[in-house]
Amino acid sequence: MKRIGALVCLMIMAVSVLAPACFAEDETAASGKSNFSIESSTPEDGATGVAVENLSVKIYFDTAMLPESKSIRQANAKAFKMTNKKGKEIPIKVYYSHKEEGLMMVLSDTLDTDIQIQGDTEYTLTIDGSLRATDGTQLGKKQTITFKTLDQSQSTMVYMIMMGVMIAGMIFFTSRSAKKQAEKDNKDKYVPINPYKEAKRTGKSVEEIVEKEKQRRAKYEAALAKKQAQDAELAAEEAEKARKASNKRVPAPKPIAAVGSDYKVKVKKTQKPQNKGTTNPKGQTGKQKNSKGKGKKKK
Repeated sequence: MKRIGALVCLMIMAVSVLAPACFAEDETAASGKSNFSIESSTPEDGATGVAVENLSVKIYFDTAMLPESKSIRQANAKAFKMTNKKGKEIPIKVYYSHKEEGLMMVLSDTLDTDIQIQGDTEYTLTIDGSLRATDGTQLGKKQTITFKTLDQSQSTMVYMIMMGVMIAGMIFFTSRSAKKQAEKDNKDKYVPINPYKEAKRTGKSVEEIVEKEKQRRAKYEAALAKKQAQDAELAAEEAEKARKASNKRVPAPKPIAAVGSDYKVKVKKTQKPQNKGTTNPKGQTGKQKNSKGKGKKKK
């Protein structure tokens, strides 16, 4: 009896272990698919010049990749592994896309670690064959995506060269523009020349050069006087326009009724008061007042 009980227990354990695999196979057979595959990735396998900052890999599968089971999603996260050329593992995070069914993204997670993504370094993303899709199918076999990061030193050198070329170009065009502006300003000005240097440069006589210089100076002074006269004339015209614009003249006075007002001013005449018994008669001097006072005797 003990042997029979032991055999029964062993059979129950075998069934409990093998049943999930059988059901999974049945589900796979029902879906008509044995496994799925990778359609594309960014970066692609064998790519170079991949950015070092926020290193990530986008993988596009040919089936929906959003399992409902939390345990399957956790198992899928462990199916991804990123290593450098020496085999050192890089911390990663795995994300699903709710907008694109077949998209998954693996992002390097080195923020809180002493591991740094290096430039000009080869990295490999390994995907285990146990990765499951939404319908429960498995990837079937291990897949790898290998890429190389950008050489930062070379990139910095190229950037510095480009900056140097741009600065040199700015300096060249700025100096050229300033030179043209100076030539334009000096074109309208009289700049005396040294007749001896000019004679040596051209091979002409000093007298001939001096004579031509006198003519050039006279021509310049005449043109300058003409320009000054034109400027003065324009200034006078502007001043006259401004004076006329500031003068406001009224053609003739108008009564207040002409603008629609019916207000009338009442004038009240008053009579001047008569001077009666004033103590200071008009036109009387101080001596006259005193003489009248002396003629009166006290009683």
